[in-house]
Amino acid sequence: MQNDRVVWYNPRPVTTDACRLCGNTQHNHLILKVAHWASALGVMDVAECGSCKSAWFPAMERFLVPYPDTQIILQDPDFPYYIYHYLEIVGGLDWKVSLLERLPFTPFHSVLEIGCNAGVTLDYCRTMWNADTVIGLEPSAYGVMGSRLLEVPILPQYLHEASSLQGKLFDFIYATEVLEHVADPLILLQEIKRSLTPNGILLLTTPRAGALNLQTPPGELLAALSPGAHYFLLSPEKLADLASQAGFAWCHIEPFGMTQVCVLADHPVTLANHVWATPRIRDYYQRKTSQTVADARVLLGHWLNYHTYTCQMGLPVEATVITEIETALQTLFDIDLAQPQGLLERVAATDSLVSLGKVMPYALPYYLYWRGGDYLPVAELLVLQGLKVDFQNLFVYDALLEKIREAQPTHATTLYQRFQFQLKRFSNCFVRHNHD
Repeated sequence: MQNDRVVWYNPRPVTTDACRLCGNTQHNHLILKVAHWASALGVMDVAECGSCKSAWFPAMERFLVPYPDTQIILQDPDFPYYIYHYLEIVGGLDWKVSLLERLPFTPFHSVLEIGCNAGVTLDYCRTMWNADTVIGLEPSAYGVMGSRLLEVPILPQYLHEASSLQGKLFDFIYATEVLEHVADPLILLQEIKRSLTPNGILLLTTPRAGALNLQTPPGELLAALSPGAHYFLLSPEKLADLASQAGFAWCHIEPFGMTQVCVLADHPVTLANHVWATPRIRDYYQRKTSQTVADARVLLGHWLNYHTYTCQMGLPVEATVITEIETALQTLFDIDLAQPQGLLERVAATDSLVSLGKVMPYALPYYLYWRGGDYLPVAELLVLQGLKVDFQNLFVYDALLEKIREAQPTHATTLYQRFQFQLKRFSNCFVRHNHD
């Protein structure tokens, strides 16, 4: 598949550009071109190596965009809403926990996460594994703000810059979607190897070159390629070779959707075959709701996620949970779900991810979906407006929209009839947006 941002070469031109990962110059081909995330920088080629079968961006250095200054971002009063968005609906626990809990984590007394973003997964390890030491590394402003909101230790540095970690060894290090962001992945793997205890384990994920094919939807291709941010997509063969060069004696690699999971150690590691993450994530949020949380909105996010994961398990929700959520909605957002017209009017006036997050928590449509009944048309309106104002960042609403529409009662309730005009108007806006 292709669209105007992802175009496949047919036929595939030969390129003499050396593979960034193995140096091969023979039988390399350009396979597609993709628009840089910063439109002013134009289009980038993606090449496939004829030897190691990895993919890379030729002349990547010409397309690099430096990270914005952290202090400038932190001074932006709108920036916290991007953190709330991350914590409330896209923190990644649903897939990260399913990987982490396959590991023999009981002996992990010290944990280091490289590229921890706002730190929610690190906080999960601290909360659920009772690790004595957890530290995150995140050079972007997400780490600074996440550290404040979740009160988890995050250093705003890269591993080679973190002088406070020199000489410290960790039982477990993990780095999800990090390796592809560095110019020399072998150096990073060697740095990590030096930071592990003799029995330590490394878990990493990185986009896989095999995901680049015509059957992959353009949106997923863009996520895997992240043009302008990723240097390459590794083949499993090359990833195993890099692990061996870095000194790891044992390596396990398996595909995981668009990415690949890699577990490295100096000894064989027994992995659980499958872990149902939902109960563990529910337990995490239940624990978080019982702890003191300085930021009231973060606490509301914990309650909303606890509600969602409880419902996903088919368990009854305690009445006190509903009370906590709806009291916080009233206090923080002046939202009265018994009279949703005011909420809908404020949401209809939003035009961005930030403005939407100022009038409601991003997880609110999930809460309304699980409440069901007359809450469903309200949830549908909120989701439609979210997709209209920021389809890229609120892409998770797309799947929720399908669930909401499947759950709508066959007969029109009074509330549904009351908002029918708004539903039609929002739906039309969404259709036009998708066609633009």
